[in-house]
Amino acid sequence: MTTPESASGEQQPPAAAEKKRLPRPTLGQIGAIVGVVGGVVGLVFLFKPGWKPQPPPDVGKAEVSDIRAREPVTFARYLQRLKLPPGSLSPAQLRRQGALVEFDVQLTGFAGKQLPLRWELIDAKSNDMVSSDEAVSIVPTTNDDGRKWFVWVPVPRTTKSYYVTVTIYQPPKGHVDVPLQDFDSPQFSGLAAQ
Repeated sequence: MTTPESASGEQQPPAAAEKKRLPRPTLGQIGAIVGVVGGVVGLVFLFKPGWKPQPPPDVGKAEVSDIRAREPVTFARYLQRLKLPPGSLSPAQLRRQGALVEFDVQLTGFAGKQLPLRWELIDAKSNDMVSSDEAVSIVPTTNDDGRKWFVWVPVPRTTKSYYVTVTIYQPPKGHVDVPLQDFDSPQFSGLAAQ
């Protein structure tokens, strides 16, 4: 095979063979490929469920403000504030006096989940715990729920000063209680000082 010559007498290289192009896939072919890949991935997750991507962990927070302590307040009044019936409690139990800790709480990300509350009555002079117990849990109705809440604490008949530490816990998971937020009430006097 000879190489053609140009008008100036120089030889020109043979014409480059046209590059072979791959045909472009049609929408139907692309859909079939996506379906096959999706099916393979689905089968992998079926037989290896631990490989399946997990959703991000719950993100939630609680912001507490406007904390007040009122006393003496009867247990019956506390139930009224929470709009709870007295049930089978005796009149003596309903007349018990203590402190009512009021606070505003803004909860984000916990719709329909139970947030347990725990209180501790603390001696203001020694910072020793006098007593502690669980309170009525908060159950937000939306993922951005703001409300006023109440915790009632029995107070001894002394002249000492006290404060209450309230802890809001994350929704229960297993046997571990993880605190979400805690706060202290203002100080108040024992019931003998009334």
